[in-house]
Amino acid sequence: MNLEQMQYVLEVEKTKSITLAASALSVTQSTISQAITRLENELGMPLFSRSRNGAFMLEQAKPILDKMKSIVDMVQTIKEDAQYIGESIRGELRLSAIPGGVPGIIPTIASMKKRYPDLKFELSESAARNIIKDVRNKQVDLGLIALYQDDMEQHLAGLHFVPIDEGVMRACVNLTNRLADQKSISLHELKNETLVLFNDELVDDFIGELSQRVGEVDVLFRTNNSEVVNAALAQLNAVTIGHEYSFTHDRSVLHYDFTTLEIEGIQRVISIGWVMRESKSSNLIIQRFLDRF
Repeated sequence: MNLEQMQYVLEVEKTKSITLAASALSVTQSTISQAITRLENELGMPLFSRSRNGAFMLEQAKPILDKMKSIVDMVQTIKEDAQYIGESIRGELRLSAIPGGVPGIIPTIASMKKRYPDLKFELSESAARNIIKDVRNKQVDLGLIALYQDDMEQHLAGLHFVPIDEGVMRACVNLTNRLADQKSISLHELKNETLVLFNDELVDDFIGELSQRVGEVDVLFRTNNSEVVNAALAQLNAVTIGHEYSFTHDRSVLHYDFTTLEIEGIQRVISIGWVMRESKSSNLIIQRFLDRF
């Protein structure tokens, strides 16, 4: 068993496809397939169920997967620590993030502060377009934003953007909601639901497009308070809308049990990533922060 085999297993589990995993890791499909087969033979058990529909981790193999992930993460940490030994960084990093993005940044700040105790951090939360404005005005060094891909050229001209994820808008309901058993929801179904919304530019754009297609929608209220949204979803069987990053990377946005639904008919792709001035793209503090994020 070696690190390369474990990396292959993790990527196949992530993508549910040997083809996609091979593409992501820049190796051939046969390289991954043969490596996993050798590992399965060594372990004396299968790890995946393979079919024309993809490769799916077997339930019995999931405890092994967790251990593999811990090992791969530990090796990466060792490599990073070795790279930065003897390196001393001082200064300040001013960060800003979209709602839902802040909790994911805090562990990286803590890690950086432990490694570089003389570093100072400033962290704020704002809407994506305000963050872009603050970056241009040199009030923020690095901003975590979400934008529709077809709007990026317009808003990010002259700036440097580092993508970290992409997705689409999804509806979100409490598990007690009658919609929870559905995989998707149509625009007309959504129009007839009571909506509680986060104050978010992408949500506003989505609601505007939804209204153009099916008529005015019933928005009970808008808020920045996730606890209020939680209560409305649980007590009123309301529906909220947000981009996938908020729901999959920050479950603190919605503390109670919930599920998300695909929204049929509106599929504008959203890019999540870091924006900075071009002059900051080679900044050592920013490079080290992005390495650890």
